[in-house]
Amino acid sequence: MTILAYTEETFGILTDDQLYLDCLLVKPAATPDHKLQAIRVWVSKYPLTKESVLACAQHQVNAGGPDGSAAHLVFDLRGTGYSDGFNDDTRFELDLHAVGEWAKERFPQAATTFLGSPTLTNGRVYVWPLREGGVIESYYYPPAGRKLSQPCLLYLATYGQFAPADDAICDSFAAAGFAVYGLDPLRYLLHASGKRPLTPQDLEKDMEQLVQMLPSSPIIIARPLAAGLGLVWAARVESVKGLISIGNAQRGVRAAHIFYNHNPHTYLLARYARKLSPRPLAIIKHEGHPLGGDEDELNTLMQSSLPPHRLERTSEITPTLLHNLVRWVQAEAKR
Repeated sequence: MTILAYTEETFGILTDDQLYLDCLLVKPAATPDHKLQAIRVWVSKYPLTKESVLACAQHQVNAGGPDGSAAHLVFDLRGTGYSDGFNDDTRFELDLHAVGEWAKERFPQAATTFLGSPTLTNGRVYVWPLREGGVIESYYYPPAGRKLSQPCLLYLATYGQFAPADDAICDSFAAAGFAVYGLDPLRYLLHASGKRPLTPQDLEKDMEQLVQMLPSSPIIIARPLAAGLGLVWAARVESVKGLISIGNAQRGVRAAHIFYNHNPHTYLLARYARKLSPRPLAIIKHEGHPLGGDEDELNTLMQSSLPPHRLERTSEITPTLLHNLVRWVQAEAKR
């Protein structure tokens, strides 16, 4: 019998316009409220309910143990699940404000972090089954103004995020004719590792199934931390056309409750970087960013990989930079 390291508390939060938000707080079982140091708020993408992220919250708190320092909140946006409201009322800023004020009042000593944002510019939210107990939440941006002629892009945001900046980048590629599929990889990884930590073979099988659901073989753009997953996926699944890897990578595959990494070589990313060739690999150091990449790590990845490859340094990740690198990947893939 599995003994859970967390308890759950259900309650409601009232917004400033007097709507009721249905909430569930997942807390370490042995940590009193006044000793919690962090509140993580999982924000569902509209129109999904809190059920889409509940497994993520439970897995994270369970991994921290009964004496953990962080609690996780999941809640229904207005007009979804058991919350009040109507489907055409998308004033979710009121929901986020109410949740933030509740967290400040109940846990004044804890830092509150919102994991994700509720809406997308033009993306469409889907949840796809991958295997038993595993799903993947995707944000599809259809190509604008033309029939699909470009390869599709798989965009991996930084763990726990799919922020407005990510939304804008994906939308810019859709406007240029790409079919874009955005992911918050942490949501996928927590679902996929719910029963046991993931082996590279598990990740490979999931990616092979994901590729079958895409309209064409993808180019992967992977932001910091997700860059490690991007390297494993691209190296082990040959139908991936190329990879743009941004910032920290190795740190993204260290979590013991997600990745089966008892052997330090299992997820040694330098081994995977070498396997991409002859498919293109672009490595980006985001200078000045806390997750922008360790110089030694990125140089090791570059030295371990084979042509075609390149190492870029930039102070800002812009759509223009990424569009230029995608064009380079396309050109190299045709050689």
